[in-house]
Amino acid sequence: MKVYVIDYHKDDPKKCTGRKLVKLKLAELTRVGRGIILNPFSERTLSINDKDILIKSGITIIDTSWNNTSQNEFKNVRGEHRRLPILFAGNPIHYGIAYKLSSLEALMATLYILDEMKEAIKFSNVVKWGHTFIELNKELLEAYRNKDEEEIKKIEKEIIEKILRK
Repeated sequence: MKVYVIDYHKDDPKKCTGRKLVKLKLAELTRVGRGIILNPFSERTLSINDKDILIKSGITIIDTSWNNTSQNEFKNVRGEHRRLPILFAGNPIHYGIAYKLSSLEALMATLYILDEMKEAIKFSNVVKWGHTFIELNKELLEAYRNKDEEEIKKIEKEIIEKILRK
């Protein structure tokens, strides 16, 4: 399975998980999108229906800072754009914040949802807090795993409604 990183150099290099993946040769730096493009602004939600794309073409992570990211950085990248359903960051910078995942967390979530749990666990070993992300989101990841887009959207909607009722 191929992992690609488009790096916009907007993150602190010491905290940039995309760059770390490239440095460890677990991902390849690229300027073009390939396979599934992880895009938090996409209207399409990642689902098991995307597994063939992952296997054939891989996954592209657009590595940028949450502090100054915009839809434009994602619009110019061609490919199959998908967003992740609600998950909570396990990284020390955005811990517990919904949708504010590091590039590595987004990759782990994608692999888990697409029933590639061994790969997700492998990538969780890249940083000290990698297992924290999986543990924090275990119930959600299991709920989304192997589900089609409509099922995932329904689960996500129920979770958001539950949070709003609290």
